[in-house]
Amino acid sequence: MPICKSCGRRWTHKQSFKASWKIRGSMRCPHCGSDQYATAKSRQRLTLLNWIILLPLPFAAIFDLPMVYTTGMILVLFAVAMSLIPKSLELSNEHEPIW
Repeated sequence: MPICKSCGRRWTHKQSFKASWKIRGSMRCPHCGSDQYATAKSRQRLTLLNWIILLPLPFAAIFDLPMVYTTGMILVLFAVAMSLIPKSLELSNEHEPIW
């Protein structure tokens, strides 16, 4: 779970999941109210998680898998990615460029 760099308090799973949808802008700390930003490394990890969700699509095309299996794999990967989002979010006091 992310830790606020201003007050040092750990965010809950719900708070970090809600804040993770605002990757481009600042996220307000629920404890002290300071602006926090996702680090470049955590934004790269979140982008990778988004791409992993689509991983079954090329395999479905190559191996001619039925759409039911492909949809099932995508839903499982989506659930895994959603559970990993709060754990992969790291915070910083300053906005960092992604590259």
